[in-house]
Amino acid sequence: MKIEVWLYIAGSNDITVGMKQLYTLVAIFLIASCAMAQSGPYMFSGAGYQGNGQIGLLTEDAEAGIVLPALLAVRTHGGWSVSAATRTGLKDLTEISGTAHLVLPWEDQVAVGTQHTGIEGYSEQRITFSYARRLFEKLNAALQFDLNRNEAEEFDNIYAASWSVSIHAPLMKELSMSAWIYNPLGTESVLDLPSMARIGVLYEPSDKIGVAIEAEKDWRHELRFKAGMNYHLHEKLTVRWGIGTRPSLVHAGISWNIFNNMALTGGWRYHSRLGSSLSASLSQYKAK
Repeated sequence: MKIEVWLYIAGSNDITVGMKQLYTLVAIFLIASCAMAQSGPYMFSGAGYQGNGQIGLLTEDAEAGIVLPALLAVRTHGGWSVSAATRTGLKDLTEISGTAHLVLPWEDQVAVGTQHTGIEGYSEQRITFSYARRLFEKLNAALQFDLNRNEAEEFDNIYAASWSVSIHAPLMKELSMSAWIYNPLGTESVLDLPSMARIGVLYEPSDKIGVAIEAEKDWRHELRFKAGMNYHLHEKLTVRWGIGTRPSLVHAGISWNIFNNMALTGGWRYHSRLGSSLSASLSQYKAK
């Protein structure tokens, strides 16, 4: 049975609004207001990244091409990853991402990524292009350009472009640091893309475990802190865990290495405002 909400406006005809349309509008409002704006770097990037606390230094597969491209400079091979996610209470919401990178003849890396978030009547897309290079023995850097597109029914599509720079510094075998700056010039656009920075530290006391912390600052919001861990229980099995602040977040994930050069990954995140999100990915990259 179709339930309808009747609204009466004086001096005009009665307006009929379907409950399904109302739910869609409410969902869009919640996503926009509670998720600190989906556009740009806040979009879903992959199951591994979701499971490790959304910390770039803990990204072990091609998802690094989206979240911290400078990591690619130390890799000697290419790779790819495809992911999808769903949120409890929002079955109509679709979140997918995909990325791939390859080694150039002079050993630099290039990467391309795509992200999509959509619900009936509204969707967002982002395409990224990255170039990563080893500058010195202890310093890697990458430059990334992205194109963002928002589409809503009965409205014109909106486009905005931006760029970011990332740095990865493997200071020693056990310790490394990273920095990532997005939209550093604070260029304003119709999509209100953020200007933000992330600084992270990774400590790996052994080949089996990596622990990282990261500080994130969006100049529109308060400083956030994140912590995460990758633990390689077995050569084919990795578990992930992470937490975050402002809003409160809890993350968990697991990866299973298959065929020696591919991995199946599952991720989970609990958001104190939006609830739970589940994700899965398939990637061409061997876990440690």
